[in-house]
Amino acid sequence: MVIYLDTSAFLKLYIREKESETVQHMLAAQREPVPIADVLQLEFVNSLRLKVFWGELDAPTVTHLLSLFDDRVYRGQYHIATIERIRLLSDFRTLSLHTQSIGCRSLDILHVACALQLNVDTFITFDDRQRELASREGLRVT
Repeated sequence: MVIYLDTSAFLKLYIREKESETVQHMLAAQREPVPIADVLQLEFVNSLRLKVFWGELDAPTVTHLLSLFDDRVYRGQYHIATIERIRLLSDFRTLSLHTQSIGCRSLDILHVACALQLNVDTFITFDDRQRELASREGLRVT
């Protein structure tokens, strides 16, 4: 079973939040490394930096969390996924048609496009619009 986490879910592996245990429990069932698309990695880094701006974390904590991330990549817990750019752009255009009815944001669409390209079994998100988009595209959403 391969699980794709969007940033709202992935952050819960690093920041203690209400649903953190749920995400960890879901990942415990996965034997394969967690796929990390570029969009997830970029949004994760910036989300941590935003938490410094908002006063929720300090810079040394963010540095530590990013080191943990790098260590997990190195140990093989995460797999930096190869995403075909031409297909991603094509899929994005098609998926963006849902924006008219759901109100999708660009990064939400990119995450769903990456998950579809990676043929994941489950898509984990805590974003309602993204959940709806992924569901409409046939992904099993948690």
